[in-house]
Amino acid sequence: MSIFLERQKVKKRRAIAKSFRAVERILLSLAVILGGLAVLYGVYLLVFLGPIFSVGEIVVEGKLEHISTPAVVELSGVKEGQTLFGIDVEAVHDNLRSNPWVSRAAVRRRLPHTLWMYVEEHQPVAVVEREGKLYFIDREGAAFKEMDPADPKNLPVITGVGADGIGSALSVLEAYTGSSFGQAWGISELHNDQVRGFSVITEKGPVEILLGQDAPSARIDLLGKWQGVIGRRGGRITYIIANEEKRVVVGYKGTTNINDEGSVTKDQNI
Repeated sequence: MSIFLERQKVKKRRAIAKSFRAVERILLSLAVILGGLAVLYGVYLLVFLGPIFSVGEIVVEGKLEHISTPAVVELSGVKEGQTLFGIDVEAVHDNLRSNPWVSRAAVRRRLPHTLWMYVEEHQPVAVVEREGKLYFIDREGAAFKEMDPADPKNLPVITGVGADGIGSALSVLEAYTGSSFGQAWGISELHNDQVRGFSVITEKGPVEILLGQDAPSARIDLLGKWQGVIGRRGGRITYIIANEEKRVVVGYKGTTNINDEGSVTKDQNI
């Protein structure tokens, strides 16, 4: 065999060997990649489906008055035994916010076994009447829930007020409930009439108090000023008219005027 043919055979063997080495490198790389994927899949199964990070405790924090802790847990849709990383935190948050009593909520994973939830409730200050239905409203005047038969009924009802007048009504309500007179007599209803203005139906009695349209907060101050005089006679009070600047008219067994000096005069028997 000539030297030339021998060299051709050597070149072919080297090319074949080089091709085999390339294939070996490719196969080795594929083996490494597949091994890595297998490890990652194992880690995924361990973390998302395994018991290492399963929910062993659900913690609920927040001042709860209208929703119980078990109700919050049920509302979240999370069960003990689920894996923490398999829980859709945003979905849990939306579940909590679906309850009309919930104003704010937060959800966090706390490794290794705890799901933490914080719930803040709406704080109702009154009930407002709208189109024959009653709704709870907060301090900002936002109606957040229609009143159900099972809901608490110890809040004052605001009537005769549209959406544009709820702010003024809440100001009158705050002034009344914050006064000594309001704290002593309570309030069951705050009504607004286009002609007569604001009036209060007290819990004690009950008694209707006419505050009028002009400066109702000042009229409430006047009631507080003559609070002792108003209750001095005793007996059942039927009405109180306090829509004037310096006079309060109290009706019980007789109609009584209380002027700016605090004197009381009986006008007539009724």
